[in-house]
Amino acid sequence: MKFHDRQDAGQRLARLLQERGLDSPVVLGIPRGGVPVAAEVARALARDLAVVVARKLGAPGNPELAIGATTETGASYINTAVAVAVGADQHYIEAVKASQVAEAHRREQLFDSHRRPPVAGRNVVIVDDGIATGATAIAAVRSIKAEGAQLVVLAVPVGPTETLELLRGEADEVVCLLEDPDFWAVGNYYEDFSQVSDEEVLRILEIFAAPTTINLTREVEFKRDGLTLAGILMVPAGKGPFSLVIFVHGLGSSKESPRNLVIANRLVDAGIATLLFDLSGHGGSSSDPRDGVDAYVADLEAAFAWSLEQDGIDNSRIGIAGSSLGAVVAAYALAERKVRPRTMVLRAPPMEAAELRAITVPSLVLVGSRDPLHRQVEAGVAGQSQLTLSVVEGASHLFGEPGTLEEATQRTVDWFQSRLLQPVPTGTGERQ
Repeated sequence: MKFHDRQDAGQRLARLLQERGLDSPVVLGIPRGGVPVAAEVARALARDLAVVVARKLGAPGNPELAIGATTETGASYINTAVAVAVGADQHYIEAVKASQVAEAHRREQLFDSHRRPPVAGRNVVIVDDGIATGATAIAAVRSIKAEGAQLVVLAVPVGPTETLELLRGEADEVVCLLEDPDFWAVGNYYEDFSQVSDEEVLRILEIFAAPTTINLTREVEFKRDGLTLAGILMVPAGKGPFSLVIFVHGLGSSKESPRNLVIANRLVDAGIATLLFDLSGHGGSSSDPRDGVDAYVADLEAAFAWSLEQDGIDNSRIGIAGSSLGAVVAAYALAERKVRPRTMVLRAPPMEAAELRAITVPSLVLVGSRDPLHRQVEAGVAGQSQLTLSVVEGASHLFGEPGTLEEATQRTVDWFQSRLLQPVPTGTGERQ
């Protein structure tokens, strides 16, 4: 069998994948050559197209010989036998890996400016134009699995039998048109195997980009005991229902908190709706004479109840993000059964061990290593199976140090993606 070009290979591969009947898969091409093939698959399956960048780790003195591969996230594969044979020691491997992680990051930014759809809890089809050693394919599969994909299918037009067997131990399924035990090189199976440029990849991705990437943001109001609470609802572009994260700000802050807005926008980019609202006596909300935690718990209860009634929101997939005093409010509201979130993220919570022990849903507790509360929080989380402690090195209470807010943001987004976008396992006791 020989393919005329990558388009022909993609069309043939697409017909095979259509027979699999995959449920709403995300289609990801490995740049550059895998993208034209993946485009035909995405077109046939009527799905969006994005990329997963995997970079080869070249051997010393022979960069074309792969000793492994890595992705932007650092998800890697090292062929130990090849590395030993060519004299690639651990120092060399770490150095070349760091270089290629940086290049993978650059290419992710270049190619994925239209935003890759979230893969957590989804079926994903990873496509390349063929495999030889399988290094980049393995790294790509490991990366997407680490992001929480439910099922990862690797689809390629051609590859050697031995390598395909190796890949079946990595991907949930491997789909290949031609397995050749006498395989020599991918290009031998194409009449036209001309190089694919960055410009060509971008042109293809642009064709598949969503008609609009503008998030739907609107100001909202809801009532509580005669008071009016002001909020901002941000919904991703596309068709819901969407998971939702409700933000509870700290004392003296508001729904306009710069830190919360950064995190909220990243969540919306990841396909999760967000609600930021002003606690009573803050921002645009009415004042409550009680002016304390009890009043704020009532505010959060009203925000949660309002969210349950909104069209386009999946009310079984609601999380809460509380920062500083907002974390205390979230914990108290949960303990008093005023809210029923699936999960929470508590950032810099000024909480005692007994307060932390009262949390009954899976929750991420974020704290900076330079926060005076660090040791107190660490001791309170110890031994609590429902709590996961995450310490951001170099961060103080407000995460104002360079890079620390970005790190806290990424950990928050990763947590909510894995807990709100994945199906709830049956028999876990979590609320459906």
